[in-house]
Amino acid sequence: MFRVERMSPEDYEFAACLSNTMNWDASEDDFEFMAKLEPQGILTLFAGSEKVGIATAVSFGKVGWLGNVIVGEEHRGRGGGSLLVRKAVEYLTSRGVETVGLYGYTDRVPFYERHGFRFDSRFIVMKGKGFSETAKIKVRAAVTDDKRSIIDLDSSCFGGSRSKLLGPILRDSSNLCYVSIDDDQPIGFAIAKVYDEASEIGPMVCKRTGSNVATDLMKMVLGKLKGCEVSMCVPEKEAAILDLLRQHGFKEHLVLARMFRGAPIINDYVYVAESLERG
Repeated sequence: MFRVERMSPEDYEFAACLSNTMNWDASEDDFEFMAKLEPQGILTLFAGSEKVGIATAVSFGKVGWLGNVIVGEEHRGRGGGSLLVRKAVEYLTSRGVETVGLYGYTDRVPFYERHGFRFDSRFIVMKGKGFSETAKIKVRAAVTDDKRSIIDLDSSCFGGSRSKLLGPILRDSSNLCYVSIDDDQPIGFAIAKVYDEASEIGPMVCKRTGSNVATDLMKMVLGKLKGCEVSMCVPEKEAAILDLLRQHGFKEHLVLARMFRGAPIINDYVYVAESLERG
């Protein structure tokens, strides 16, 4: 008999190890960070007294995100994954969430469809090394006064305020953030989370202007990460960004399906995901 409980700090090591059976490069710090964001939203699946699965759920107003859904291989096919999804969705609904998003493996689309999710679009996780290429459009490092505009721009694209997520990321001096300005207002920004051995670009949000704002933001951030291992999750439709990355040796690591339960997020922004766990 399966049961789901709130993940405790003692579970973080198990959660990271289980995640890494899927080559997700997770650490205990990742789950500690999720617990700070959404203390009630990180879940452990038990079979009797044995820990056998995990899931995370985070709410951003009317939009929530489901991530890290995994059950140990020997316990799959017995309903544990479905229980985790149901409990996570119930939790997000109790928080006022109306739309739940996720990134899932393409072969898991039928599983999530059975839980009310619908396919939206394909995203590609790209991995490579930072490189230097000159940006043509004015891009500068973000300053403290840009924080509110960055969060507002992200909210317009994402459909809910991620201030509780972006605030700590922007305050961390080891991370990077660049903005493109038009009429004294940011029309795009790109953030890179910088870790000890690798970096992750995201989120990047940019208004569609008919110019090269998005690719120039990407060039600026990748130039600052020259020679470093970099990953990011890019919509398949963003051909200009994908072409730029491939020209500089980036390779496709994963193809994922973005899915929504409830009204899908519809906008006309160029968007690179913050992470697979948080949208």
